[in-house]
Amino acid sequence: MSWLIIVTGRPTSGKSTLAAWLGKYLGYPVISKDGIKEMLFDQLGWRDREWSKALGRASVELMFYYAQAQLEAGRSVILDNAFHPDLASARLREFKQQYEADSLQIICDADSEILYRRFKDRARSGMRHEGHVDWQSEEELKQNLQHERPLMLDIGGHVLQVDTNDFEKLNYDSMLKQVKALMLLDS
Repeated sequence: MSWLIIVTGRPTSGKSTLAAWLGKYLGYPVISKDGIKEMLFDQLGWRDREWSKALGRASVELMFYYAQAQLEAGRSVILDNAFHPDLASARLREFKQQYEADSLQIICDADSEILYRRFKDRARSGMRHEGHVDWQSEEELKQNLQHERPLMLDIGGHVLQVDTNDFEKLNYDSMLKQVKALMLLDS
């Protein structure tokens, strides 16, 4: 059985770190929107926030393309993105049905103030590709964080909620055991 593992959550909630870690220990490929987007920046250049958003939309489409290819081949895959339930749920449900895959959503989240501080720190750190133009989107993020929206995708399957308020308290080994236990239930 193939697995569609989705690591989602709001910006700076730790989803990319967790997805990469799980991919390493489960042996599944990780398809990351930001990874694809950064390759597009390197090939097509970067400009402003609107260009970043356009490449973000293209990156999500490429994520779906690569995920479908993996599932079609009977392989499991991990998707790393801040999916918007209204935009992504139907497509991911189709993948599950078409390829008879089971799913696990891992939803990373933290308090809005913590996420905003992390975002500002990351934007100023120079550790992220400049094409994201994070410094141009701080106010946009601040407003978005004030309006809570559901993070859970409407796709059925298993769901793990991960509180990432304090990265130092995260127990990755425990999360891996939970993920493996859920996967064993359905095998």
